[in-house]
Amino acid sequence: MIPVEFLDKSERTFVDLGDTVQVRTNSYSRFYNTNGKLIKKSDIVKIQKAGCLTLFTHSDNAIDIMVHPSNKDTIFETTKRIFSEAQVVEIDMES
Repeated sequence: MIPVEFLDKSERTFVDLGDTVQVRTNSYSRFYNTNGKLIKKSDIVKIQKAGCLTLFTHSDNAIDIMVHPSNKDTIFETTKRIFSEAQVVEIDMES
């Protein structure tokens, strides 16, 4: 068995390439080290943490990043650091 922490590592989810970021949005793409999606940092205007992590672009497109709930906070902190200009929204799913 592969531990959940391995698949949800920030290094496997995001590859910072300067002005762009390679994002692997699910455990399958992180496990097999696929290319993921290339996103310009400047295109992301909002980061949301709710049931999953979501990146929103200028044109209101959404990119969902699925991670295990126990790793969501760690990945969210990395997301905020990488997309530092984006608005941050946290929705409490516990209530």
